[in-house]
Amino acid sequence: MAVANTKSTGITNLDATPHVKNPLYLMGGVLREARGTVEIAIADCDESVYRLVRVHSSWLISEIKRFNDAITSGADFDVGLYQTAENGGAVKNINCFADAVSLTAGSVTGVSDMFETGADEGVEDLEKRVWEYAGDTVDPGKFYDLCYTGVTAGSGAGTLSVIVRYVANT
Repeated sequence: MAVANTKSTGITNLDATPHVKNPLYLMGGVLREARGTVEIAIADCDESVYRLVRVHSSWLISEIKRFNDAITSGADFDVGLYQTAENGGAVKNINCFADAVSLTAGSVTGVSDMFETGADEGVEDLEKRVWEYAGDTVDPGKFYDLCYTGVTAGSGAGTLSVIVRYVANT
């Protein structure tokens, strides 16, 4: 086996001659957050969409932290991006952040729903911005809704809240 000396994008840029300036979304950006809360009703059926936070295509999301009541049988939720109502409201990438998230156990301390097993994207995609998660080839300069979609929405009611941490204005 060989000894590796591998560099991240940011370190590669800093070590380049001449130096390559790193984009702020990778190094030196300001971390911000947005929060959202929705109520899930007992009568909500599978394929219900819960729009929690509006995110801009240029942002880099660093964390999606979920807090929730225990939702009886709410065993399968996808976390992804939808168009805003202004842009038609259709799904853009239904599970780019998480797939098969269970809300059957409550969480008051928060659970990460970023790169959850089965998602379209994985930990290797940490440097991607929202437009890349959405599947766009260039940044369209618009907003998307970060949504939880109930594949198996369950038979109980409860609260679902998220905190989304991101770097903007890069």
